[in-house]
Amino acid sequence: MSTSLPEPTKTPRFERLLWIIAFLSLGFCAWVWVDSHYYQASLGRRLDAMLQSRSGAPGSRLKYGIATRTRSEARHGGLVGRVEIPRLKVTAMVAEGITPGKLRKAVGHVPGTAFPGESGNVAIAGHRDSFFRGLKDVRKGDRVQLYTPDGSFEYRVDSIRLVKPTETQVLAASSMPTLTLITCYPFNYVGAAPDRFIVRARQVSEGRSR
Repeated sequence: MSTSLPEPTKTPRFERLLWIIAFLSLGFCAWVWVDSHYYQASLGRRLDAMLQSRSGAPGSRLKYGIATRTRSEARHGGLVGRVEIPRLKVTAMVAEGITPGKLRKAVGHVPGTAFPGESGNVAIAGHRDSFFRGLKDVRKGDRVQLYTPDGSFEYRVDSIRLVKPTETQVLAASSMPTLTLITCYPFNYVGAAPDRFIVRARQVSEGRSR
């Protein structure tokens, strides 16, 4: 009796489609990671060069309370500065704007709010699953440092709260130099999170260089 080998099982078309989608998704994630790191590094080098050039020259405080250099850089190149929270090991470049493309590569300075060093409310937004992931462990009293083309500014966290996305009063101007960090909440939520996690800090010192 003759026996014949079984014919190779053909890969279903649906399974091949799933493999293609998986490879495309991995490729997109890799591109996003590379693009984000390149953008962060590029802005970081530009800021460090500015801070270095200022460290060897006589510094001056902000003229008339206006962050002239930072505003110019934000307008022409998108650079606002770098935010650091040492205890949480959070560090990210701050770019001008909060469009989806910008927040994918950096944390964003909310247009219309004050710039670091100015009297008013500096609002910065970031994604909870990337640059601002560490905010979940923030505490009152934590130090927040902002480095900008106009100098360095230190803040201390004095309040943490949750608000709804419609509560835009967190962006309102303030009489004192204030920093507002914004991200989505809950941190482990899948999909569009229902709340906003708000960290408020007050400025406690101003410097000229890193």
